[in-house]
Amino acid sequence: MRLLLLVALLLALPAPAGAARPAPAPAPASPAAPALWVVRDADTVIHIFGTVHALPRGTGWFRPHVLEALDGSDLLVLETVLPADPLAMMGLTLRMARRAQPEPLAGRVPETSRPALEAALARLNPGPLDQFKTWYVALTLANLQSAADGLDPAIGVEAVLTERARIRRIPVEGLETVEPQLAYFDALSEADQRLFLIATLDGLETSQDEAKAMVADWLAGRTDLLADRVNADFEGSPMLRQMLVGDRNARWAAWIARRMESPGRVFLAVGAGHLAGPGNLVELLERHHGLKAERVAEPQPARPQRWRRP
Repeated sequence: MRLLLLVALLLALPAPAGAARPAPAPAPASPAAPALWVVRDADTVIHIFGTVHALPRGTGWFRPHVLEALDGSDLLVLETVLPADPLAMMGLTLRMARRAQPEPLAGRVPETSRPALEAALARLNPGPLDQFKTWYVALTLANLQSAADGLDPAIGVEAVLTERARIRRIPVEGLETVEPQLAYFDALSEADQRLFLIATLDGLETSQDEAKAMVADWLAGRTDLLADRVNADFEGSPMLRQMLVGDRNARWAAWIARRMESPGRVFLAVGAGHLAGPGNLVELLERHHGLKAERVAEPQPARPQRWRRP
């Protein structure tokens, strides 16, 4: 499992303690157009936008039709709204992630994985991790590798949308809090956590190329290829797929169906992995709730008129 891509496409988790968080700012526009969907009835409009939680600088994704949909909304809804106080966030994470007794990391992976672990610790310099649970070690290494690859949550889609909403005085709410998101990993058995760590170590060397390909597919709106990536990430991990994707998609589809009963305009932003592949959010809306989501096409610039002699 490529943990870096999984987190980028499915979970809006906080960056590890100490990671730099520069001020978010929209990047210059490019011809690319990530997928935007809309569900509407007589008095309710809900736009659904698939996001990547961390992006490289210079990624131009904030296209005019996305901007128009957000600016015309009464409410921005994200997977989760991270606490404004980083100390509060750090305290919550450390409470869940700390072990009762320290255990050396080398003993948690097979001998064949120890060179990769030692190399990652030397290169990424995460600090002492023996006192933390194995899932947290995997997340920390994945996040630090993501930062080394040039992906930054502070200029990810949620950060930019939140800043735009603040400027436009649009309220922001979350479908979940951070604690349940961390609890998905904390619920794994120690054996599964160790497999998670091993898979993370195996994917660190190719993470930059994988990240570039993922961002390119997302920018171009290639939801079929994003679905292939998500499916590949969960090979051999059906339980985690159900927790991170299946159960959450079902809850969010039900939330959208309930919200359609109230008038207003909502911009809903969730990880792009939730809008791709079997059982995706758009599919569940139609199959279980009779709601048809339509893909919003980016307006094409008008061709300049050629002057003709009268």
